[in-house]
Amino acid sequence: MKYIAYVLLIAVVFGLVALVDFLLGKLLRRTRTGDGRTVRLPRYSFVLGILLFVVGLMAVLYLQALSALWIGCLVMLLLGAFLLLHFASFVIDYDDAGFSYRTLLRRRRRFSYGDITGQRAFVARSGVNVLLYCDGVEIALNGAMQGVKPFLETAHRGWCAARGLDPDQSETNPDYLSYFPEV
Repeated sequence: MKYIAYVLLIAVVFGLVALVDFLLGKLLRRTRTGDGRTVRLPRYSFVLGILLFVVGLMAVLYLQALSALWIGCLVMLLLGAFLLLHFASFVIDYDDAGFSYRTLLRRRRRFSYGDITGQRAFVARSGVNVLLYCDGVEIALNGAMQGVKPFLETAHRGWCAARGLDPDQSETNPDYLSYFPEV
């Protein structure tokens, strides 16, 4: 009987995660600007944030004694909350003229594609990572992000147009998200 209760609890948690994911998807679709071309963090970071937050919250509420386990669950709760806030606040909205970039700690800032000074791309265990340098700001991108490849292709076309270059003649490597000169 106890195991059936555990299975039902897990089913309820996953159902709540799916419901919140669905509602957040509807909410984020409404907040897009322009024609809706955006770059967002991978969806699994949202799911992981929900799981850490819910499990940490349940454990903190269930455990009464202030112990190392309780402190660990509180850290898990805070980590889940941070992941959710970071997922909700990171967005790059772009169009044919430029893009705007916003994170948890930075206000929305608008860049034109001519402001891009270069990039640094490297392969890690998590996939291809790109550091895009724009007007003194370092923008960290990952190949797992939603919409990152179309964004970099649009940015490359805009960057070439701003510099008077032919996009087809410039050296790119789309597999490694390498579109701009190395810094």
